[in-house]
Amino acid sequence: MLPEMVIEGARATRYEDARIKVVFNADVLEIYDSDRVWAGEKVSFVEYAADASGAVEMEGAASLLVIDDKEGVYSLGNGAFFHLVDDDIKLTAEDLKWTKKTHQLSGSAEGLVKMEESDGSIIQGTGFFADSLRRYYLFDSTVSGFLMRDGSSE
Repeated sequence: MLPEMVIEGARATRYEDARIKVVFNADVLEIYDSDRVWAGEKVSFVEYAADASGAVEMEGAASLLVIDDKEGVYSLGNGAFFHLVDDDIKLTAEDLKWTKKTHQLSGSAEGLVKMEESDGSIIQGTGFFADSLRRYYLFDSTVSGFLMRDGSSE
């Protein structure tokens, strides 16, 4: 299937309630209108709070991105970075998937995900899943790292 449009050096801005909600950049962006799918190379994005504060809620980058706008699923691949600003948690992985409707972020079953918190905690493992609304994070297997608690590591 060929895209309906290919844009090089793309910058897209999405507005909600007359406010900037998302700013997206890509070296190359392919648009498949009939399927409501976008595919991008060397991408970055910033999502802003819905209020008028202009605060950044999340930001990310990846070598590859596929957006299924109909389902609200963002798949970041070939080296992905995701920053949940409210929790100040930074995630790096080969692949990550963000499901907008449920605010869930996940890695592939065998993919290593590294999670760094602002307190210096670093955890990495496979089978990563996060629910950003509940502030729930899970590694299904192969976990290593250290947690900082009250100024000490565990």
